[in-house]
Amino acid sequence: MGRGRREKSEFGAYLVQAIKDANMVQEEFYTAVGIKKPYFYDILTGSPPPQNTLEKMLEVLEKKLPPDKSRRNTFFNLAAKCRQEIPADIVDLIKDHPDKWNEIRRKLNELFAEQL
Repeated sequence: MGRGRREKSEFGAYLVQAIKDANMVQEEFYTAVGIKKPYFYDILTGSPPPQNTLEKMLEVLEKKLPPDKSRRNTFFNLAAKCRQEIPADIVDLIKDHPDKWNEIRRKLNELFAEQL
């Protein structure tokens, strides 16, 4: 009995398109990132990788594509959405500025109060 194909996650579909946009084949991409084929396919259909691997993936893509803040944001947003987490770059910003936590909290409360 053959293995069934699993559907790509939203992050996986975005990553596949980014690889195509970079004029790379998937094998070239995952080899450049330093991961093996089975793990790459797990990333496409399951949970996105940890932040250090996401950073490496972006680094590989940006060698072939012009830097694009929107791509970077979408990349982190989709990875976090698939994991039901806050995007890693936002977490880093908050962690790196503990003296601003009250201000961040206040701003978030204001932002979300406007939406109610």
